[in-house]
Amino acid sequence: MMSLSKLNISEIHKILFITLSNIGDVILTFPVIDILKKDFPQAGLFVVVGPKGEPLLKGNPYLAGVHVFDKRQSWLRSLAWLRELRKERFDLVVDLRNTAIPAFIAARYRTSFRAPRSNNTHMRGQHLRKLKTVHIPRHEHPERCALFIPVRDEQFADRIVEQEIGRGRRFVVVAPGAADNSKRWPEERFATLCDWLAKEHATKVVFAGSLGDQATIGYIKKAMTQKSVDLSGRASLRQLAALLKMSAGAIVNDSAPMHLASYLDIPVLAMFGPTDPAYYGPWSAKSYYLRKNATCAKCSQPKRRAAHTCMSSISVEDVMGVLNLDTPDGGMNFKQLL
Repeated sequence: MMSLSKLNISEIHKILFITLSNIGDVILTFPVIDILKKDFPQAGLFVVVGPKGEPLLKGNPYLAGVHVFDKRQSWLRSLAWLRELRKERFDLVVDLRNTAIPAFIAARYRTSFRAPRSNNTHMRGQHLRKLKTVHIPRHEHPERCALFIPVRDEQFADRIVEQEIGRGRRFVVVAPGAADNSKRWPEERFATLCDWLAKEHATKVVFAGSLGDQATIGYIKKAMTQKSVDLSGRASLRQLAALLKMSAGAIVNDSAPMHLASYLDIPVLAMFGPTDPAYYGPWSAKSYYLRKNATCAKCSQPKRRAAHTCMSSISVEDVMGVLNLDTPDGGMNFKQLL
């Protein structure tokens, strides 16, 4: 247990939490939601999120409300939206975007604009540091409640296991997509790795991704000799979360599924290229990343007109060399962590 809060908890009845926009960034803020819910159990917790992140939070019974802010809307609609928000009369605003919203709604307490930053701190830690400008958490590892998985989504995952994976069979979730093509490990290497997992380790591969990842996953499946399960465009993020909880682990690029698995504390192996894993890498207890960008001209000189070569520098043998699937519990682990 940490030191007491800087504010009087009994005075806090309504909290507004302002999260980020992209899905992976939203998930990175979930630990702050968990702390707020645990430390202020009597307070109604409301969240401001962009349209992309709404499906992750909507319908969560632990939240009193979700306010969607679309930065593309007209200033007149934004003003009307702010007026409605002001009527809520929030006591505390935790703003991870450094917006003008806290000033406009005149909350009693708010996070500071000038939160201390560290060049060596993961973004999850940076968000927690921001919270500490107004409230010192009483619990370091509260129960996870920011991501609520409805029964129907758990049932979806259970059907996939029963009908497509096989009850009792070990499987890993593989997410070969990424928002930026420069963050994608080569498709043919994913195919080779997945065949190795299936043939050498009797591990079923379950592909995860959005509709936009179907072509990538289709190419990988075509290059494979072993059967796999393709959930691209078939599973929501909550359904994927339910499946991740049943898996041995996840093998991913720098993407939203990586942060989702990290939040759920699932073993994660991530391939990294131009993004710095010190800030955005996997953060579950059992996690590992591979990055070989020392010879990437684009990483060394970002303004240079050149293609990234960092992801292609990671070989299949590099990935095989760190994976350990011979564990007593059948889970995925990493040889460097043993």
